[in-house]
Amino acid sequence: MDHLQALRLPSMAKFNAGFVYCNKTFEQQCVGPSKQNYEQRLTKMMGKSRSLFIKEYNNRLFNWLVGFSLVMVVVGRFIIKFILLEMAAWILFIFLETYTRMFWTAEALYYNPVWHFIVGTWENVVYSPVLDLDRWAIPIVCIIALCVLYWRCYGKRKHGARWLLPLYNNQKNGRNRERSE
Repeated sequence: MDHLQALRLPSMAKFNAGFVYCNKTFEQQCVGPSKQNYEQRLTKMMGKSRSLFIKEYNNRLFNWLVGFSLVMVVVGRFIIKFILLEMAAWILFIFLETYTRMFWTAEALYYNPVWHFIVGTWENVVYSPVLDLDRWAIPIVCIIALCVLYWRCYGKRKHGARWLLPLYNNQKNGRNRERSE
């Protein structure tokens, strides 16, 4: 249960899966006259661990979302230079910070249907049957960072920069000057 309390990416689905696995192994492997006594102790310990995890879960998820929005502002502004991504990240950051200030606590946000949608989406992304991001997040982020770095350094030289979406204009006067010969 201590391992489940210290997840890098908080996930209620992963906590529940660990909880079920612990119960299943206890039921299969524990035999003898003291099984009932240990079962009561284990149930009490799991109840405490679950309530502690739920208490910390929303706070950690909120902090992850605030951090994610700030990272996406930097990525949208300086790395990808995509205006719409930066604007969406700023809107998310402003919403998270102002909503909690207007209602005095972040706990008021946790009862909002939008928050439940965000939590459901988070759970589907972080802990799915296909990929456990708690285990694979760091390698995936490193690979994506290397790809973006390669694209920023070498990708434009070969193929040129042709975007269909609005990007920041890198020229000082804001116009494209063409040479006429």
